[in-house]
Amino acid sequence: MGALETMQPDVEGFRQSLRRFASGVTVVASRAEDGTPRGIVMTAVMSLSFDPPSMLIAINRTASLLPAVEHSGRFSINVLGSDSKDWCHAFANSDVAERFAASDWATDENGVPLLRDALSSMVCDVDQAEAFGSHMVIRGLVRSTGYRQDADGLIYLDGRYARPCDFD
Repeated sequence: MGALETMQPDVEGFRQSLRRFASGVTVVASRAEDGTPRGIVMTAVMSLSFDPPSMLIAINRTASLLPAVEHSGRFSINVLGSDSKDWCHAFANSDVAERFAASDWATDENGVPLLRDALSSMVCDVDQAEAFGSHMVIRGLVRSTGYRQDADGLIYLDGRYARPCDFD
């Protein structure tokens, strides 16, 4: 095992430290004021509470998704399965306007985009939003959920997408 390298916190050191933290991969999506769907790949997602059911997300304030979430007051969190690696890479690297062109998406009764092949999806209403540094931290109250029985999730570690078994 290698020795822990310590240094004063700076952006690059912080980034490299976070790269060592494996995270599940999600696509967070909402609907913009003009009705178009918006979404981004995110790992800055966490469960907050079971009572009330709630989630916490952190969206970069320059992300195309943020105005849509602020306008609609709703968003979906779509947890990606390990079979979504190529799809996720294509989604993340495509033009914002083209991300929802495929038939991979459905909508709930309020028009919130839901990824059809997600391992699970949660639709949340914005309960609180607070600016912090470069991000907007948003607390969402979970209003609906759906999930598949299989649970082989996609993770992000050290700048790459992988299946959990890839790290055995």
